[in-house]
Amino acid sequence: MTYRIVTSPNFEKETKILFKKDPALFNRFKKAATSIRENPECGKPLRNVLKGYRRVHVGHFVLIYEIDDANSIITLVSFNHHDKAYE
Repeated sequence: MTYRIVTSPNFEKETKILFKKDPALFNRFKKAATSIRENPECGKPLRNVLKGYRRVHVGHFVLIYEIDDANSIITLVSFNHHDKAYE
């Protein structure tokens, strides 16, 4: 089953300038997004306040996403440096 990837407004805000400044990071992100689309369960499940979300590391950054199996949608929620990702 192929999942469709959508982005949250917060994700778009965080990545708009970041990807323009660092094209190499954008390429690594695209590889991670492709991997998530093919196998949504590949990310580590988060706990406590972020229960229901999963995360994948992309270099020093953390991509947090949510899976909606009923509608085959993956929502990219956040993409921040590891030091700020869980705040």
